[in-house]
Amino acid sequence: MLSHLSIHQFALVDHLELELQPGMSVITGETGAGKSILLDALGLALGNRADADCIRHGGDKAEIAATFSSNEQARLWLQQRDLPADEDSIMLRRVITDEGRSRGYINGRPASATDLKELGQLLVDIHSQHAHQHLLQKDTPRQLLDAYAGLQLPASEVALVWSEWQQLEKRLHKLQEESSETKAQRQLLTYQVEELREIGPGATELDELEAEQKRLANAESMLLNGQTALTSCSGDDSGESAAAQLAYQALQRLDDIDDQHPLLNEARDLLRQAHIQLEEASHSLQRYLDQVDINPHRLQQVDNRLSELYSLARKHQIQPQQLHAYWQEQEQALAELSLSDEDLDELAQQCQQLAAEYQQLATVLSSARQQAAAKLDQEVESHFEALALGRARFTTRVEAGNAGQGSRHGIDQISFFVQTNPGMPGGPLAKVASGGELARISLAIQVVTAAVSNTPCLIFDEVDVGIGGGTAERVGRLLRKLGSQSQVLCVTHQPQVAAQAHQHYQVSKISGDQATHTQLRELNKKQRAEEVARMLGGVDITRQTLAHAEEMLALAQ
Repeated sequence: MLSHLSIHQFALVDHLELELQPGMSVITGETGAGKSILLDALGLALGNRADADCIRHGGDKAEIAATFSSNEQARLWLQQRDLPADEDSIMLRRVITDEGRSRGYINGRPASATDLKELGQLLVDIHSQHAHQHLLQKDTPRQLLDAYAGLQLPASEVALVWSEWQQLEKRLHKLQEESSETKAQRQLLTYQVEELREIGPGATELDELEAEQKRLANAESMLLNGQTALTSCSGDDSGESAAAQLAYQALQRLDDIDDQHPLLNEARDLLRQAHIQLEEASHSLQRYLDQVDINPHRLQQVDNRLSELYSLARKHQIQPQQLHAYWQEQEQALAELSLSDEDLDELAQQCQQLAAEYQQLATVLSSARQQAAAKLDQEVESHFEALALGRARFTTRVEAGNAGQGSRHGIDQISFFVQTNPGMPGGPLAKVASGGELARISLAIQVVTAAVSNTPCLIFDEVDVGIGGGTAERVGRLLRKLGSQSQVLCVTHQPQVAAQAHQHYQVSKISGDQATHTQLRELNKKQRAEEVARMLGGVDITRQTLAHAEEMLALAQ
């Protein structure tokens, strides 16, 4: 239940602290006094959209805090999200700054507006004054029936299988009904890939071929220059002087000098190193020259292969070095377009399996809905006499189809039918019921669905609009009875409803020279009688009106 509501600098409210009790509580007041402000503030704590316009004039921020008694569902929700889960209470708090920014808190821990809304749905259920209009929307009967019967879990399972089935169906149809553009693309890719496969450019082939071509094309020049360099290093068969021999001779001359001067020793070391390096250079040059091959036939092969690769690159308008990567990309693109018949058959089989699973789950859900619909009709009709609907008949139609006619919500078409006058034909609720009848039928449905709700706090925002007299008194009795099972908070203009409450709060607007603000107070026995009398008689309260109000309160108790 909602145990405490704190509102600070919100709309016309400067500061307000509201302590609530179990049972049925009513909030009354003159039109425009600010009854809706309380529910608007609570809505912000429950995650509704916020903006800076809600801040009281002159204030820098609005702050709303709502404290609820904890319940098992709410504690489980908190534990799943690693949020503090007190055994006794849960506090939802919302702060809105003058910059339009909003911050939410759950038990002191920062939380998003989505989190506030999800948790709030487990703590409070709000029935608005426009619920009878919502009743005319196409999907409302299904939502109300599923909520009444507790079928949200099987309905979500049906929706999940439906979504998987439809996604797979779309993919299958897309592949089965390829457009001419896709077919042409596949034909072009097939031709390109076959050509690339035939030539088969390697990942590093181009660099290797270009290096080999360079060696083959310059083989004669390489041999000539290499042999000359080798001769310069080590000499030839004629015994002609060479660099290595000259270095050796110079070293011998220095060794004949009998002097260990540092500079002379440094020269000796350098000559020894030079002689060794020249000999190693000669060996390396000899090995290189042994590998140089003058091969015109191989050169022609390399030239032809390079020409083939260059031509293929120009054809596809890419760099020659990109040929291999481009080939792999085209192979992958063709594989994605070329789903085999076996794959298509497997996909079709998966679709059939999901369709059968959907049909099975949806049939079970439909059966549960049909059973729940009969019980819902009986309970709704049980309140018709109290709501002055006489011998009206209410029917929830659950028309089941097959999987091909289904949706994510199942295979059922669910609608509300009503017969308001015996002997007259019934029909859809929107066409048969008048505005007043629609409001009272909506109230009966809300009372029934609220009675089976696991939500500990129920709020009715002027749901009794359009009714009065004895009917309003019966509505008040229904809400009072509902208050014995759950906490009921009711905003009303009906004195007959207000008289049935366990607690009564009055909202008033006080205007001064400098500011206007809304205040709320809990009424005692005497004040309640005066407020009910005001609601009955208007501005001037006579002794007879006050006596009538006192009588109504006494009878309600």
